[in-house]
Amino acid sequence: MPHTNRMSPGPHDLPPGLESALRSEIDTLKGELRAFVAVALQHGLRDYCEDRHPQIVRDLEASTLQSEKSVEAKYEKIVAAIGKVPGLRATLGESGERTYYRNAVDDVAYLEHALKDRRFVLSGIWVVPSYRGKGIAHRLLRRLVDAADAVDCGIALYHDPFGDEGLSKAELEAFYNRHGFQQHETTAGGLYRFPGTPLDLYARHAG
Repeated sequence: MPHTNRMSPGPHDLPPGLESALRSEIDTLKGELRAFVAVALQHGLRDYCEDRHPQIVRDLEASTLQSEKSVEAKYEKIVAAIGKVPGLRATLGESGERTYYRNAVDDVAYLEHALKDRRFVLSGIWVVPSYRGKGIAHRLLRRLVDAADAVDCGIALYHDPFGDEGLSKAELEAFYNRHGFQQHETTAGGLYRFPGTPLDLYARHAG
């Protein structure tokens, strides 16, 4: 009988293609387990997760820490950028959540911002009444969205009218729409702007 190196399939050998399919299914299940643990941690089930899936908990915490550092770095770059608006001198408030703007003569505007839940949150732009209608709000917002786009960061917007002297809710939404802000399910009660969202012609020329 001629000698051959060919071996017959063993009892644990898998048919061609099945091993790849099983590995793919295992990877899917691992991803679903990781997602389950992440949700469980958000609901305060840390002890449960650490007892059963300690490595996943450590991986998720390391990933969260890295994400937080990344967002903090982006936030700092954006705040630095909005402090450089041609023709205006900017000063960051004591809380670090309001940037004031002044021309050569007067205080003219301020912009409210914060870092909340790993998101850049814009709470409003207020312009001194005597300086309204001069495009200042558009300039500030354009500077902000350009800075956010430069670091690939979205902006969550929660902006209520500043009393009777400001724009109405509908007027505010129209103003921000022109700069790429839209209603989105992740920002209930507000608007959201994804990085790179196109600006309308007015916004482009206003810069």
